[in-house]
Amino acid sequence: MSAALEHAPRPVHVALVGAPNAGKTTLFNVLTGSSARVGNYPGVTVERREGLLLGASSEVRLLDLPGTYSLIGETPDEQIVEKALAGRLAGEPELDGIVCVVDATTLRRGLGLVREVLKRGLPTLLVLTMIDEVRARGGKLEPVRLSRILGIPVLGVVGHRGVGIDPLQRLLPDPSRWSRPAELPPE
Repeated sequence: MSAALEHAPRPVHVALVGAPNAGKTTLFNVLTGSSARVGNYPGVTVERREGLLLGASSEVRLLDLPGTYSLIGETPDEQIVEKALAGRLAGEPELDGIVCVVDATTLRRGLGLVREVLKRGLPTLLVLTMIDEVRARGGKLEPVRLSRILGIPVLGVVGHRGVGIDPLQRLLPDPSRWSRPAELPPE
């Protein structure tokens, strides 16, 4: 084996987690250029997508997990997500970080999933999708304030228009630099 191959850095593995229709797969497609490998998890008809982050200076593998409202596995989709995040899914590498994708128009409902993800203790980044819809409805988002409350990075994006994608692409290669909450905010 050549010296270059022996010292090649291990790819970074980041999972995208979010509720169905939160914009998770749209975000995945933008970040990977739709270069997803699609297949089913062994033994179940739950689809998995994996792709490489575009424009990264090192290899960053993104895993688009099935949409879920909870990490408590009742449905096959939820069970896959729960096992993947716990590192108990055969064939899946240990995760370096989690991107929790939440539809900003239903932020209050999505925060329950964020809390469950934070309990996993992995570096976590919150991405709020559909920020344009919130503004169109007269709402206001404060990602910096939410970041301070949660203790993790929070970004707003409009995936299909590419808004907010550049900062996200810069953060994804190094989840170890994402802040982690000292303690979870009260329920």
